[in-house]
Amino acid sequence: MRIRFATLDDVGGIVGLHTAGEEVSGSLYERYVQGGPWMAVETLAIHLNNLLLDDQLVAVAELEGRIVGEIEVLFSEEPVNGEIRRIGHVDVIEVHSEYRRKGIGRALVEFAEDVARERGAEMLTVQPEKEAEPFYEKLGFGKRVFSGKVAWVPTGGEGSVKRMNLEWEAIKGLELAAGRFQSSYSVWFSAFRDEIAGIHYTIESGRAGNSFYALRNLPGRDGVALFLWGRVEDLRPVLGRAKLLGFERALTVLPENMESAGMRTVGKIEMLAKELT
Repeated sequence: MRIRFATLDDVGGIVGLHTAGEEVSGSLYERYVQGGPWMAVETLAIHLNNLLLDDQLVAVAELEGRIVGEIEVLFSEEPVNGEIRRIGHVDVIEVHSEYRRKGIGRALVEFAEDVARERGAEMLTVQPEKEAEPFYEKLGFGKRVFSGKVAWVPTGGEGSVKRMNLEWEAIKGLELAAGRFQSSYSVWFSAFRDEIAGIHYTIESGRAGNSFYALRNLPGRDGVALFLWGRVEDLRPVLGRAKLLGFERALTVLPENMESAGMRTVGKIEMLAKELT
């Protein structure tokens, strides 16, 4: 087995990896709803191209000419517990179902760690599913740097915002106060560099109080995804704006101790980290 950097020639193999053992059919939109851009060569080609153009890390594990694993890591400088850190965030990792528990996942993470050190990253982070936490802890991800809850929040209220495009340079020093489904840069990249027309896209972005927001569609679900850089106190005008746009609820990630009328918690998110310096 060898680990190597991915290219656009790997699109078919990566799709085969992510769809192994699954029945994937229907339109591109329907496939995307099933599992994101990795479900079809058309959407993955867009996603992979965007990552490579942004100089992010995509690597594959190859065994006898077959792609049996993949990892995607996004590099950025952003706040971690109030301090600006140079991080590499493990956004995606997948190992073929027939090749799990054979050290492929470990090899992919170790490859990513080597690249991260070469790029001057101070920390690797990941937001794994609960059942995957022991795997990362064994690899040295022993530091919890974020805990939050995934929640549906009713829209409504004052909707006074200023619409504008968001450049990373303008928001990179701000905490991702709401919507930390992944790293701050990963969320921004998805919203403004990795859209797929008619499938997954940003509806609107702008400024609310002293904060900045983005509203994204939720393929296959009603409601809207809400992201806020700055202060969680500026959430209300964004919820008001979402209501004016016709949405009754917003899906986001909030601090564990935050409560609001009508909020429905549907999950929990933990960010683990490994110091590299």
